[in-house]
Amino acid sequence: MVRNGRVTVDKVFVRGKILTPAGLVEGGVAVEKGKIVAIASDAHLPHAGTVVDLKGKIVLPGIVDNHVHFVSTRHEPEGEDFESGTKAAASGGITTISDMPTGTPWISNAKLLEEKKKYAEKSAYIDFALYGGAGSQNVNALQEMVDAGAIAFKTYMVSSNEYPSCGEDGKILELLKVAAKTGVITAWHAENVLLIDPLVEELKSAGRVDPMAHVESRPNYTEYEAISKLIIFNRIAKARLHIVHLSTKEGLQLVQAAKAEGMHITAETCPHYLLLNSKYMRKAGPYAKIIPPLRSEEDRLALWNGLLSGTIDYVCSDHAPHTKMSKDAGWKNIWLAGNGNPGVETMVPLMLDQVNKGTISLQQMVYNLSTRPAQVFGLFPKKGAIMVGADADLTVVDLDLEWVIKAENMYSKSRDTTLYEGWKIKGKPILTVVRGEVVAENGEVIGKMGYGRFQKRVI
Repeated sequence: MVRNGRVTVDKVFVRGKILTPAGLVEGGVAVEKGKIVAIASDAHLPHAGTVVDLKGKIVLPGIVDNHVHFVSTRHEPEGEDFESGTKAAASGGITTISDMPTGTPWISNAKLLEEKKKYAEKSAYIDFALYGGAGSQNVNALQEMVDAGAIAFKTYMVSSNEYPSCGEDGKILELLKVAAKTGVITAWHAENVLLIDPLVEELKSAGRVDPMAHVESRPNYTEYEAISKLIIFNRIAKARLHIVHLSTKEGLQLVQAAKAEGMHITAETCPHYLLLNSKYMRKAGPYAKIIPPLRSEEDRLALWNGLLSGTIDYVCSDHAPHTKMSKDAGWKNIWLAGNGNPGVETMVPLMLDQVNKGTISLQQMVYNLSTRPAQVFGLFPKKGAIMVGADADLTVVDLDLEWVIKAENMYSKSRDTTLYEGWKIKGKPILTVVRGEVVAENGEVIGKMGYGRFQKRVI
């Protein structure tokens, strides 16, 4: 925009170190109407009404978390909701989330998706996309959910009276075929309940209520058998298949082979599978009760190799919060504890810490936490990139900052159940910018509730 004879924009972010494919470049970003309009050295940036000094810190494209559960208990005052969840995400350096269809009601048609969208628009501090739930019970509703803006479908292979699911062979193939016609990602929680349930009953009959019983109830084969079935059927259906929270070395090998044969298949994993193994259950007990469970050290190392080699596409939090009361019940009986753990406030710091430890490069981390999740879900280059025309979503980090994770400083309503209490970390997001607006600074959320916008696929 030209004002008083000179080019002027809404805002410029100056004195940053911008991460590019070639490395870090000193300079800044100019923003007009929420979009990036220039990337240049400070001297060549246009004038602006507002100037934000980044003080030499590193500027990354906004982090994209494609797997959160923000409204699993939205009708309970103590449960996570879009307000607390997106505040937690903003504090943790995340600029866009994709929320799962879980909750009451489960999002199984276009009307329910629209209702959830309206609810989220009133509460969100950052941008958001929504999954539609897909199962054998609502296979005819998939296209209408895509038309209403669903970013992807989520399917559980476990049976439930609470939400649509799909575990029978013929119905899995049918659902994959219908999903293929829509052109959007069909994401599957790959575990075979027919293998899991007998193990659970056997352990319960033996009086096992200790935390390790949970791990033993879901051995590796309960995941990779389910993944193998999906791959076999998708050779016929040719859907855009996605495996959520991949946790086993065998499952990784199956995904790698399917990619090699040309299948459109993607996969994600989570920080807890990359940083922890099943022995952590003995320390954290029910707080570490997640599904799939924490795996062996061999699995953990294999997942790192899979991420660095490109077999695993991206990292997400799988933020699945439960109340402290729900989790604490598992100290006496692990079967009573909820499955899941909060993760949006710790994902970015934990991965920055791994950058400092030399496990992963900063460029690779950004690819796996920003660029690639945006690409997989059809949001790139609007999201996941620092380029002219993209949304001005930035995650500014201090790679040298040493600090300790403390639940008392978090926003999630489930903060007291974090797996990482007391962890010493090096590296932290210090500024979260969504469409040019600073929504969090030094961990404090300063944005406005309702600022977040609903995101649809751009490709």
